[in-house]
Amino acid sequence: MSGLFGTLNIGKSGLFANQRAIDVATHNIANANTEGYSRQRAEMQTRRPFCTPGMNNAAEPGQIGTGVIISQITRVRDSFLDYQVRVELGVQGNFAGRDKFLREVENIFNEPSDTGISNLIGKFFDSWQQLAKQGDTSNARTVVAEQSKALADELNRVYDKLEKLKGNAQDVIRQSVFDANSIMRQIRQLNDEIIQVSVAGNNPNDLMDRRDYLLDQLSGKFGVKIDKVGHNAIDVNTKEDAKALPPGGGNLIQGINPENVLNFAYISSIEPSEGVTYGQDGTYKVTYYKNGDMTSEKNKVVIEMSVEGEDNLTAMDKLRALDECRVIWTGKDGLAVDKEGKPLGESANINSIATFTPSSGELKGYMSVQEDIDANIEQLNKLAQAIVYSVNAIHSQNGDASLDDLPFFVNKDKANYSKNPSKLTNLEDVLGAESNITAGNISINVEILNNVMLIKTGKDLNGGESDGKRALAIASLRDKFMEIQNIKLEGAGKTNRKSYIDGLCGGLVKDNDLDLLVVKGSTDGMKIDSYFKDSIDRLGVQAQEAKRMVKNQQSVLAGFEESRLAVSGVALDEEMTNMIQFQHAYQANAKIISTVDELLDVIVNGLKR
Repeated sequence: MSGLFGTLNIGKSGLFANQRAIDVATHNIANANTEGYSRQRAEMQTRRPFCTPGMNNAAEPGQIGTGVIISQITRVRDSFLDYQVRVELGVQGNFAGRDKFLREVENIFNEPSDTGISNLIGKFFDSWQQLAKQGDTSNARTVVAEQSKALADELNRVYDKLEKLKGNAQDVIRQSVFDANSIMRQIRQLNDEIIQVSVAGNNPNDLMDRRDYLLDQLSGKFGVKIDKVGHNAIDVNTKEDAKALPPGGGNLIQGINPENVLNFAYISSIEPSEGVTYGQDGTYKVTYYKNGDMTSEKNKVVIEMSVEGEDNLTAMDKLRALDECRVIWTGKDGLAVDKEGKPLGESANINSIATFTPSSGELKGYMSVQEDIDANIEQLNKLAQAIVYSVNAIHSQNGDASLDDLPFFVNKDKANYSKNPSKLTNLEDVLGAESNITAGNISINVEILNNVMLIKTGKDLNGGESDGKRALAIASLRDKFMEIQNIKLEGAGKTNRKSYIDGLCGGLVKDNDLDLLVVKGSTDGMKIDSYFKDSIDRLGVQAQEAKRMVKNQQSVLAGFEESRLAVSGVALDEEMTNMIQFQHAYQANAKIISTVDELLDVIVNGLKR
């Protein structure tokens, strides 16, 4: 097409193209503060030219331009920057989760302070030292009883707080699982919509922005691997975290086969069956909720799980790992699958359950901090047992619990007392349960607490109490080296008073000065207060590391996000400049149309004259 009508058509194309460009700039300005939005750009391209071939038109150009079109509206996005941001989001999520809970652990221990365990251990041994000087006075005995009770109560308090904190971490894991499944459900829906729009030949820019925003959120939960497939669709997997599943079986989102995907479920409880003690080989009832949604009992599933120790892993080790993880793979229907990706059924072995152990992200942080909490609980339990075994052994002058007639510390979960006056009615059971003492159930014998004159302070069991030698022997435990770190809390070879005293403390030996049996000590061990301080120091290092990493990651992540914003963010000044540019081009094209209209008027109407 040529002539004035061709010029008119060119002007019209410029008018429409610049109008569309103004629309795009307006859309950018409107979404300048929309989180996750990528600025868009109208790509202008010359229209197909008009050809005038022929033998006799050598003087004419071979092609005549026909104007401009908007070839596509693209979004400005750097996929490599997206990858870097998502990697760092996973790392930050991990340490942010750890930092939040390790701060709480530090607050629970409250060390160093005048009311912390470390200070109470010092006061406990000081009271025995003072009693050694005043063995025949009730006042000094009362101080010993009260300081012992204060130490036991503080151990109980810290233990209970740590257990509750671990429960809080599990609640956060459940919420993260629920959120992750919700995010994946939204991404799958967006994936389908993006494919439909792309197949129609359009660019689903806003849908892809929304999908990328959700992928950022998902990468903060756990590390993700994203593969692009046809029609702007994506496949999402979990880095190396699906390696326990068959190849391709760990896909969370798939573009080609959207139904062949996996979800996550949350284990709410692990309970031993009747007749089975938790931590022993046997059958356990595992209750999990589909998608982590505990708002409806319809999502509740119970399976019978068999647990057996093997090689270097005890049943307790396996149960602890499952307890700290709490997240398992499921099919899209929400039912658990085994490590081969097959439905698990109503009964299974613990080895076949496909647990999800992420390599980064919030879930990794919350799972790992449970290990730290369990480690601190274990150290507290070892501390409690070291105090119980050593004090009871010196107090009774016997390294065998079964021969003790008046234990100073007892397991309060087992102790029963008669009234008026208080007296243990099940001494045999209490002594048998001494090896089950933890920081949560350690208690001073109420029989002694109600009658402090029962405290054995002297050399002889009968008479001679005024010499205070036995109290001095207990006070000297402060400086004894004992292998507290080697106490075994469960399983075969579980430590009891006899194995602790004979094996980890070097046995009881006669002290010629005191004329009493005292703990010999072990050169491979450590002092009671040193053991606890080492635990606190270790906690402090872990908390400082998490805090430092959070700060470092914030700086690293801010740099990557700033780079991504520089590429994809909306600059209002730039968009306003584009608006003026497109406005002037629109006006110029309108002027062309107006001019052609005048020329056509001359041709159509002016030639009549």
